[in-house]
Amino acid sequence: MKPIIGFNRHLEMDWLVQTASWSANGIHGQALKNKIDSLLAPSFDSKVAQDKTRNLLFGIWDSESKSVPKAFHSDACKLLIEHSEINIAIHWGMILVKYPFFYNIVIQIGRMTKHEGLFIYNQLEQRITESYGDTSTIKRCMQFVVRTLINLELLSNPKPGTYQLRKSITVNHDNVIAWLTEVSVRAQGNSSKSMSAIINDPAWFPFVINFNENRLSSNIRLDVHHQANDAIVFI
Repeated sequence: MKPIIGFNRHLEMDWLVQTASWSANGIHGQALKNKIDSLLAPSFDSKVAQDKTRNLLFGIWDSESKSVPKAFHSDACKLLIEHSEINIAIHWGMILVKYPFFYNIVIQIGRMTKHEGLFIYNQLEQRITESYGDTSTIKRCMQFVVRTLINLELLSNPKPGTYQLRKSITVNHDNVIAWLTEVSVRAQGNSSKSMSAIINDPAWFPFVINFNENRLSSNIRLDVHHQANDAIVFI
């Protein structure tokens, strides 16, 4: 079976912000697609490229998605309004949950940048193609992910083939952390995950987040059980 990629265009922050705003205001389905088309039209000469970008934005922020509960989407919209200064963390969470390919790439980037804050693109490509196959489609979609991270000002490209982390973004709000905890569980298609695995999840490499079970009470979809020296978060 071919792996499902889905993340097949680069994104820009302005597009994510506007799409999320429409979604938060109750626009969904075809009406949301029409809005996104109007937003993107000035930036594209190719209808195919525009359609792929629209579908990607729609896939991230449409409230009718079957991959997550409506309450999860609703909470994301509320957090965007309440904590607009760190809206990138909410967009990040939505992309991780909706697009496993994106999640698997940023996990590798997180691992590679853990100590020195930079990575060599060829090494990333080698790791991803080992998992997904050495095809032009996979390599092209990898490039879209990395370009998106640059557009979101999470990575810089100081010299050809080398990428470096920019300044980390601190997330302090308990309700955001509780929602991101759920993201970490859902991103791998699981119904539970240990607290230690959530804390050490490399997908959070652009952020500084103090994940702690005492900060989860605002998320009623989470249930915490203790096993040995760890806590297990269930959804």
